[in-house]
Amino acid sequence: MNSSCLPRLTAVIVMLLLTGPITGWAESELGPLQVKNQFAPHVMFLTPLPESPKLLPQGKFQLSAGVDYSSVFVNESSRNWTALIDMEMLALRLSATYGLWDRVNLSLHGVWLSMNSGFLDGFLDEYHNTFGFPNYGREKRPKNEFAYYLKKNGQDWFRPQSGGVYFADSTAEAKFALLEEKETGFFTGSLAYTIKLPTGDYDRGYGSGRADHGLFLLTQSRVSSFIIHFSPGVILLTDPVTLGPAVPVRNLYSAVGGVEYLLNDSWNLLAQLNYYRSPFGDTGIKQLDDDSLELALGFTCRLTPQTGLEFAFCEDLSKSAPDFNVHLRVNFTSEFIEF
Repeated sequence: MNSSCLPRLTAVIVMLLLTGPITGWAESELGPLQVKNQFAPHVMFLTPLPESPKLLPQGKFQLSAGVDYSSVFVNESSRNWTALIDMEMLALRLSATYGLWDRVNLSLHGVWLSMNSGFLDGFLDEYHNTFGFPNYGREKRPKNEFAYYLKKNGQDWFRPQSGGVYFADSTAEAKFALLEEKETGFFTGSLAYTIKLPTGDYDRGYGSGRADHGLFLLTQSRVSSFIIHFSPGVILLTDPVTLGPAVPVRNLYSAVGGVEYLLNDSWNLLAQLNYYRSPFGDTGIKQLDDDSLELALGFTCRLTPQTGLEFAFCEDLSKSAPDFNVHLRVNFTSEFIEF
C-alpha cells in the first residue's frame, strides 16, 4: 500500500469541494461507496461501479455527481510492449436514475476525463522514501511532467494530450429487483445489466470505440447496525479500436464486497474492496497484466432527506490501480412526472 496523507488530501479535497457534491434517498444505509478504479488503461473499458441493490420507487428521479482525483505511474517494457504512464487524472461522473416501475430502474452515466501533469510528484517521492514504500521508478522522471503512451511492437495504441476535459465512454443500465428487505427481513438483491456506449475519443485514450456489456448481481444483508455489501459480476469486453496495433482483451470477472456501519441517523462509515480481472493478460508488463484490487475507505452523510454526501479515499492493493484516488459524490432525489 502506498499512502494515507493529509497534505495531498487537503489540496485535492479543496479542489473537489469547489466542483460540487450527492447521495441517496432517506434510507438508513447509503452505501456502497460508488467509486471506480481509475487506472488509466482501464477507464476506456466497462469496469464495475459499486451500487446498492435497492431501487428507487416508481416516479422517483435521482441526479448524482461524482468527482475523482487520482495519480498513476507505470514505466515498464516487455518484449512486445512499452508502457509509460505518468499523470494525474480528474474524472467527473454525472448520473441520472429513474424509477420506471417499483421493481425496475433505468440509469444513464456520463463521464468526463482530464489527464494532466498534476502537482503531487514531489510529495509522493518524499512520502514513499520516508516510509519505504516502492516508488516504481518515479524518481527517475521529471517532476510533474505528463507522459502517457502504450506501444505494441513500436506502434501507438492511442495518442493522448495533457490538459483539457474530454467526454469519455458513457454507460446505460437497467436494474431489476429480485428480493426486497421487506420480503426477507434482512436481505436485498437485484440484477443489473449495463452497456458501455462508445462515446469517447478512442484515438486519445478516452474510449475503446466499442460497446461492452456487464451483468451484476447486487446484494446486501443487514446484521444489527452493519450492512454487508457483495456484488459479483461478469463483463464482456470487445477488442478496442486502435491507431494501429491489434490489442486483444479478455472478459472480466468482478466482485465488490464491503461493510457499512450505521453510525447514526446521518452518518455511515464504509470499507470495501473492488476486484476485477485485468482486461489484458499477456503483455509481459506486470502492472498491466495483474488483476485489479483496490481498497476504499470512506463515509456517507445525509444532508437532508433528499440529498447526501459521499467521500472515499482509495489505496491500491495491486499494481493495476492508481497510487491513490480521492472520491467525492453528491445526490439529489425527488418526485418526477410518471409515465
